[in-house]
Order: sequence, then C-alpha cells, then structure tokens
Amino acid sequence: MSGKVSGAKASMERDGVLSNVVDGMAKSAEALTLLYADRDGAYREEVGRMRGVGVFTNFYGALKETREYYARFARNAAFGAAAGGARSAVEAAKTVETQFSGEEMWGKYLDLGRLHRQFCNVPGAPGGIALEYVAYLRMLASVPFGEHLAIAEGGDAAVSAKRRSHGGYGRYVREMDDYLADFWKRTQPLVDLEPLLKPALDAFHVAWDASRTDALEGDELDLGPYGAAAELEALGLDRLKRALAARGLKVGGDAKARAARLFAVKGLAPEDVDPKLRQGRKRARDGDGAAGPDRTSKKYAVALGEARVRCLLSQHLETVLDATLRRAERKLTRTTDEIRQELRDEEFGVETAAVEEEEEEDEEQAIDAPIYNPKNLPLGWDGRPIPYWLYKLHGLDVSYVCEICGNQTYWGRRAFDQHFNEWRHSHGMRCLRIPNTKHFHGVVKMDDAVALWEQLQEKQDAEAFKPERDEEYEDSDGNVLNRATYEDLARQGLL
Repeated sequence: MSGKVSGAKASMERDGVLSNVVDGMAKSAEALTLLYADRDGAYREEVGRMRGVGVFTNFYGALKETREYYARFARNAAFGAAAGGARSAVEAAKTVETQFSGEEMWGKYLDLGRLHRQFCNVPGAPGGIALEYVAYLRMLASVPFGEHLAIAEGGDAAVSAKRRSHGGYGRYVREMDDYLADFWKRTQPLVDLEPLLKPALDAFHVAWDASRTDALEGDELDLGPYGAAAELEALGLDRLKRALAARGLKVGGDAKARAARLFAVKGLAPEDVDPKLRQGRKRARDGDGAAGPDRTSKKYAVALGEARVRCLLSQHLETVLDATLRRAERKLTRTTDEIRQELRDEEFGVETAAVEEEEEEDEEQAIDAPIYNPKNLPLGWDGRPIPYWLYKLHGLDVSYVCEICGNQTYWGRRAFDQHFNEWRHSHGMRCLRIPNTKHFHGVVKMDDAVALWEQLQEKQDAEAFKPERDEEYEDSDGNVLNRATYEDLARQGLL
C-alpha cells in the first residue's frame, strides 16, 4: 500500500483495506490468545503425547492426520490464504460506494442538510425556519456549539436554559453527535475517536460535578436549630424548595406541607428516609431539583452531547467544516457544468503527481508574490480577487451600512436583504425591544425603527375596539346610533 494515492475515493478505499487488515490481525491475535490459554486442555494433551514412550510414533501419527486434513480441505485453505487481500480490497471498494452520500464526497465534506432543517424547527433558534444553510454553517464555524440559543435570546442564560431543555433540541444534539461520530468512523477507520475526546470529556465532568457540589452545599439546610415544623415555614417557599431538593425530597405543596416534610427527616440518615417522601424518578431524572441535575438526568445528557460535538467541530473536524462552508459558498456562484467537473475531479483525482508538484510550486510562488488588487475587489475561495464583471453583476460595489447591527457593512443587495433574517439583526432588534417583522425590512436606522414602531402602535391603538365608538344601539324608530351618540340623546330626553 505504498505510493501516493490520488483522489478522495481512492484514499477511502486504501484506508478501508488497511482497516480490514487491522481487523483481521486483531481477530487472529485474539484467536492465538485463546489458543495459548488452552482452556480446553488440547495443548497439554498434545504435549503429553510427545513425552515418554512412543514419542516418534505419536509425532508421525499427528503429522499424518495433519496432511490428510489439508489434503481434504486444501482448496478452502488456499482460497482463504490467497484471496484474503483481494476480498478485503473489493469489500472496501463496495463499502466506500455505499457509506457516503453524494454531498459528503467520499468523506471530504459534511452533509448537515437534515440537521440544519431540524435545528430550524427548534424553538428559539436564531433566524427560525428562514435560517439559510450557509448561515447555519457559518454559525457552527464561528460560535461554540451549545451557545447558539443563547445568542438568539440576547445572552439571557435563563431563557437559553429553558430552550435547551426542549425535547427537540435534545434530539438535535443527540443526532448531531451520532452523525459526527459515525462520519469520523467512516473517514478515519484506523483512528479510535474516544481517546481523542477523553481530555475534553474529563474537563466537562470536572466542571459538571463542581457546579453540582456547589449547588448542594449552598442549598443544604441545617435542621438543628429548628424545634418544630412551624419554625421552618418562615423560611419561605423558595428556600424550603431548595432545601428539599438538596436532600432528594419532594418539593411540592404549600409552605406548611414543605416544612412538615423537611422536619420529618431531621436527624435521619439518607437510607432511613421514608421512600414516600423522596422525589419521583421522572423529576429526579429530568433534573428539576434546585440542586441541579445529576449524571442520570436529561440535562446532563444534553450537556454531554454538546461537549462532544463542540470538541469534534472545534478540534478534530474543524478543517472538514471549513471545507464544507467554502464549498457551500462556491456553489452559490457556480454553474451546473462547473459543479459536475469539480465532482469528477474530486472523485477520480485526475491530476498527476507532476502536475500537482508543479501547481504546488506555482502556489508557493503566488503566495510569496503580492496580490495585485487595485480596485479592492473581494477575494474568492482561492484567495484571489474575483472577476470584475462578477463583482458588478452581484452589485458588490454598493455598500449598505446597518446601524441596528452595530454599523455592520454589507456589500451587495443580496447580502443586505438576507441579513434582515440573520441572528445579528434579530439581536439588534431585540435590544430595541422591537419585533423583527416584515414591517421593518429595509429599516437600518435605530431612530427610524423606533419611530415606525411607535406609528404601528398608534395605528393599532386607533384600530382597536372602543366601546363608546364601536358599540351600536338602536332606538324605538329603528335608528342605529353609536354608544356615545345614543347616551347623549338619552340624557337630553330626545329618544
């Protein structure tokens, strides 16, 4: 398996063959270990035959049996020995054909389309269902995983924690973790993932246990100074709830019931507490106690999944995520023929070694040379200025400044229109206490947004139902009058 492999598909096939060989070696080593362990006593029996009287007779008898066996099953033994390598290569090629989706391109890119749609449906997701795929990839690349909902809520940790406890977000984190772990196993069959994640998970467990210990120590209540349950009622509902949760007791009821439940366990060891007073399994599992969830709670499972995904995206799959983002951005400006040509090049590796070396030398020279960019054009995915006609076609020569986004500059009408649905603009509108609706599309000044919001509120108040104006009355002659007119005429006795 020496030599340079060209093409992503060929590289995956090579790694697949090596993985099959390593698995075969591991199985053979396991079989040899069991053989030398001699659990059935066959080795001791054979050694016993080789000792004492009739050593040569026993030896030639065993040799005859061995030759007869291989004479009878020579074809199967030869096939297994000679065709093992070819069979592993064919199996690896078939596996590569079926285990990667078209978007993954044999392990070069991530296929996060399904997870993107799932994240858009999570309550509180930045941008909601209008969040585009490229913006989602940018958020994964720039914002630590697990903090996306906090950004959407303007940094409000309490609201973010409530959103993260939603079942849809838990499924999203779990499926993201499963997909990334499976992607690593398919693209790196020779590298075990768990040892790479161990340092990050150890740090997570230390931080988790420390936060839970602090919560338990802060909420524990010394019952020694209290002589009756009535004295505990003065602590209030919240303090009693935290004290009950710290001891694993039920936290419901009024102040009197909570105080009686807490006083009932005074001086008792945890194992002597009446099981009827303890929290239900579901509440303890969900981590609703004031002392915080333990390692069996749903919140712990979500936080652990976030830590695993955060480690994968920021350390081990960072280059793959960046490549996926660049490819998604390139697809926005490429034609169908260009995309097909790129797929063929990536699949078969059409460039020879000489061409690759020549291009590497050219790239090194190009990197050293200064980039000529007199018109200050934006740089493309290759690090070079994009063509001027493409620059004018997309209107990138026109800049738009949004004061609501912190004077952020957007080049081109398309980027300007898209930013109204992105998290940065939504966060700015939320800071102004204004809903980010279609009425404010195109408004970039904070004063204009506030003035428009006041006009909308005034219009809404004017159109609101007012009894003195909108209620209608009918007199004895059949005349329909509003409430104010009817009461005025009634006071004058004209009805």
